[in-house]
Amino acid sequence: MNRNEIVRQYKRVDTLNTFLDLIEIPIFILFGTILIVLFLGFLFIGYIIEITIEIITLFKFKPLICENLGKLCRPLGNLSLFSETIMKKCEKKWGMTMEQISDFISHRKQFGEKNIPYLLPYINRLCQLNKGAREEQETFLSALLSEEEIQSAFEGFSDLQMEDAILYWRRKELGEKKDLVNLLFKLTVEQDGIHNDEWNMLIQMLAQLRFNNRYIEYFKDRYFSLRTEFDDYKRKDTASVDYSVDNLKPYYDLLGLTEDASVEEIKQAYHELALQHHPDLPKNASRIEECEELMMKINEAYERLRR
Repeated sequence: MNRNEIVRQYKRVDTLNTFLDLIEIPIFILFGTILIVLFLGFLFIGYIIEITIEIITLFKFKPLICENLGKLCRPLGNLSLFSETIMKKCEKKWGMTMEQISDFISHRKQFGEKNIPYLLPYINRLCQLNKGAREEQETFLSALLSEEEIQSAFEGFSDLQMEDAILYWRRKELGEKKDLVNLLFKLTVEQDGIHNDEWNMLIQMLAQLRFNNRYIEYFKDRYFSLRTEFDDYKRKDTASVDYSVDNLKPYYDLLGLTEDASVEEIKQAYHELALQHHPDLPKNASRIEECEELMMKINEAYERLRR
């Protein structure tokens, strides 16, 4: 069953569960009120028939009455058991948990349902550059796109469709354009990092979308460590750095290298650590703050050692 159909069924089940949650307490109160009225009626009738016998009976059987009253109310008040049963059967049928479906809907809402058709041409152009990562790309995209949309993204788009997508995104607000670019950078990271042709296409896309130089430098700086190949792009000024061995040793240690490591070994270690700890990787979603701090240290170590 595809995700679009799952989402439709999920919304119906979610509506039913919401209804059950709303009526659970009123039913419990209603049923409890009826039992209390019957119980009080029983006391009243008993009082009329024989006051003394009723008082003795009340004190003698009070614990038993209260216990049975609780047992009677419990099944009707616990409609959540019925709701849980529905959820378990649906999750088994869909192959997705309610939480996963809710996250899928949330991601689409956050990105914008109307924006998705104009996202597909960009995905197609980038994924064509790394066809060997198709499985990883599909897994990444499944958090946002349905099966049909993923299939469509890999089928191909004309130059005219690509131009329409560029014009569409140019008109969008800055926040939406940044969401698009961040998603595309993360997509290219799948498998082993951002290759040179992917990097060049992403930088070209930034220019097409008319990001100013400050934002282009921001994206370069943010994703530089995830590149599989490095150029001479300089992340910050290191003119005043003390390159003595004693001062550089902690940076070699951080990258897991010895002081005689070559430039290529430094680049490789830097890239491998970035693939583990970069905060924008989906696997690090639960440790973003920790990864931000780690990447600051890793970036500094690379800058000190790249010389």
